[in-house]
Amino acid sequence: MKFWNTENRIEPKKEFYSKIKEYFIGISNSQVPTDLLNEIILIVTDQIYSDYERFWKQYPKSRKRYSTLKIDDIKHPFIHFMVSNFLNEKAISKSREYSKILFSMNDEEYDKHLDYKEWYETK
Repeated sequence: MKFWNTENRIEPKKEFYSKIKEYFIGISNSQVPTDLLNEIILIVTDQIYSDYERFWKQYPKSRKRYSTLKIDDIKHPFIHFMVSNFLNEKAISKSREYSKILFSMNDEEYDKHLDYKEWYETK
């Protein structure tokens, strides 16, 4: 394990990727095709790492918070919206099923997610 001064830098992007990959592989339990899952892992990593870089600069007093990935950030509604949009753009026939798996939601929770997404995007 590498140690670095988290006050002065963000954890390397490959560390974000590894943690995000481990999270999604664990949660998907081989129910989402590997190629699709790998694409999702890449776009989520790119988005979250980009956000952390921006927040690192934007909020200097919160640099410690944005120095290493918090797994809860993967569960943020914005990340779910991004994954949903990605699956819809790719016209994945099982997008609802895969989303429920990746977001750890049942039908009712996923319907609420879709309602919230629609509200957010049209407010």
